[in-house]
Amino acid sequence: ATTDAVVMFREALVRLQAAGHVVAVITGNHDGADRVAAYDELMDVSRVFVRGGYSRLGEVITVPFADGPLDLVLLPFLDPQAAPDDLPDSRAEVSSDPFERRLRRTHQSVLRAAVDAAVPALTSPRSLAVAHAFVTGGEPSESERPLTVGTAGRVDAAMFDPFSYSALGHLHMPQFVAGRAGLRYSGTPLPYSFSETHTKSVTIVDMAADGACTTTVVAVPVGRAVRTVKGTIDELLRCEPTAEQRSAFVRAVITDPGVVLDAKQRLTTVYPYVVEILLAPPLPEGLERIDGDGAEVLTPAQIADQFWTQSLGVEPTDEERVVLHSALDDADARIA
Repeated sequence: ATTDAVVMFREALVRLQAAGHVVAVITGNHDGADRVAAYDELMDVSRVFVRGGYSRLGEVITVPFADGPLDLVLLPFLDPQAAPDDLPDSRAEVSSDPFERRLRRTHQSVLRAAVDAAVPALTSPRSLAVAHAFVTGGEPSESERPLTVGTAGRVDAAMFDPFSYSALGHLHMPQFVAGRAGLRYSGTPLPYSFSETHTKSVTIVDMAADGACTTTVVAVPVGRAVRTVKGTIDELLRCEPTAEQRSAFVRAVITDPGVVLDAKQRLTTVYPYVVEILLAPPLPEGLERIDGDGAEVLTPAQIADQFWTQSLGVEPTDEERVVLHSALDDADARIA
């Protein structure tokens, strides 16, 4: 976290505490747990509970309210590679060797250790878990940074069954998960990629003394929306954008064959907040665009050929291909 972010975070906590609110905060995979939760014990006396990392794993905080106590379980992002060697693991097949255990840890296993430690300490009829995790069944966007490679960063929704309600962070789209009314991502208050065209909101949870919950979603139209427009440069320049498009951050996908010069500068006369230009010329029939997965089975020369074709809309000529491949061979020889 940058210094400006830490200052803004501190000021927000001060204002919430001054208003008489109980505040529960956890660190995510983008945060520095050592900085954010550095004074957690001192802040607890103000009923501002901040947790990060493994230092207070499995802790249950019982908070008194007028209608009865609430058990609060804070589950920050737990990096499997940063887990202590003596972290319990319920999986029978895990080796007793600390190095082997470290290699086999997943987000599921370390979060399971935290939940298993907390559940026996629950004493109130109602409980609230606050967790940063990618729960299976949640719908991601283009914005989230993967917690681990592949699916090893995902955790089972059933892990949160012991709690009356689980407030989740990590995925940016507000959503209930796996059909569970007590398992929900609130989503981010601002869009962080052009895939986040959904309405941003906050979730208000009313929890009865016995743990029964009702939720209310409140829209928060904060900041600029994001929109994607697509067409040739002439089509985009001739169109009449809506008021919403003119006020939004815009990604323009330009479908002209070949290179389009000064596209961003030209489009700002129509879309004042255009921030991204993607060139997507039509491809020859039968050729599909490659993605990161497809690139893994292609040679560097094949990738270069397809990139050329995707960028310009035509395949390189024989002469161009010779020069292109020669440059790749020369670069490879220099690296070797």
